[in-house]
Amino acid sequence: MMKAAFTTGYGGPEKIEYAEDLPKPQLADEDHVMIKVAAASLNPIDGVRNRGYLRFLVSDKHPHIFGYDVAGVVEDAGPKADGFSVGDRVYSRIPLGPQGTVAEYVSVKGEFVSLAPSNVSLSDASSFPLVGLAVVQAFRAGNLKNGQTIFISKGAGGVGTFAIQLAKHVYGCHVITTATEDKAQLLRDLGADVVIDYTKVNFRQVVKNVDFSFDVSNEPYAHAAITKRGGYVVALRGIPSPEAIHDTFNYEVPFVLAKALKVVNVTAYAIRRLYGVQYHAFSGRPSGADLAEIKEYIEKGQIKPVIDTMFDIRNARQAMEKVEGGHSTGKVVVRVDTSVDM
Repeated sequence: MMKAAFTTGYGGPEKIEYAEDLPKPQLADEDHVMIKVAAASLNPIDGVRNRGYLRFLVSDKHPHIFGYDVAGVVEDAGPKADGFSVGDRVYSRIPLGPQGTVAEYVSVKGEFVSLAPSNVSLSDASSFPLVGLAVVQAFRAGNLKNGQTIFISKGAGGVGTFAIQLAKHVYGCHVITTATEDKAQLLRDLGADVVIDYTKVNFRQVVKNVDFSFDVSNEPYAHAAITKRGGYVVALRGIPSPEAIHDTFNYEVPFVLAKALKVVNVTAYAIRRLYGVQYHAFSGRPSGADLAEIKEYIEKGQIKPVIDTMFDIRNARQAMEKVEGGHSTGKVVVRVDTSVDM
């Protein structure tokens, strides 16, 4: 048996409970590793799924353990889980599936796992996977180049704080972002060159001709308007393409739904016609290889963890309330087992 936080049905944080007598998962396959979880971080997508908004992709059976991000120690490894040994410190962003990460144990396919950064705790390491993968893959999708000017909306969130650091310290970009004044100095310390107080100024009025616009606030046309012709807008919200859904959730979109998505998603077409820029909407996909790349950035000091609050697993409901409140600075982490949090 194991301890875990779980939802008792579709709904908000009020549906989250904690228990210590849930079945411990088995090693799912020969290419999986069993992770004894030190910590799991939460993301807005957890609340979206908990409320049932992803039912067209997966129908959860309750009680349902939630969470995508995890860091911990390998307790067991299948014979085909190459590169991992019992006792390894690891981190992962698991794919869409029946079990989440806010639990004492989780079985994960080895290709989605990487050794964790050696210079941060596992609690800190758990804050990186989902947002880090989303940002790294978004920058690739938008063909970001060294020295370009990038605009990142909502700079103080989990995605924004990672994106600012990657853009500045890895790509050497000129970084423009938005945040309230009380968070501006933190973002400057992370690498932002310009921080616009969105409570006083609409960024569209003061930002012009950026090479790359990273839309974290679901304002595709506003981001397109500030991007130079031939540039890129990459969005983490909006209606994704069938290909993006497949890459993100490992889900083959049925033919009829795929056609409907392409008809409904006129944003990319309209932005190309109106502004002459490329538009991509996606959420990032699990990848152990990309996590290994992120590990190197962290170990070089180019990326640092930004944690708003750490909660004990018994308080997972409050952790989700914090995430859904929408004003966290960086990430919200749930600590599961402090004995392995090295």
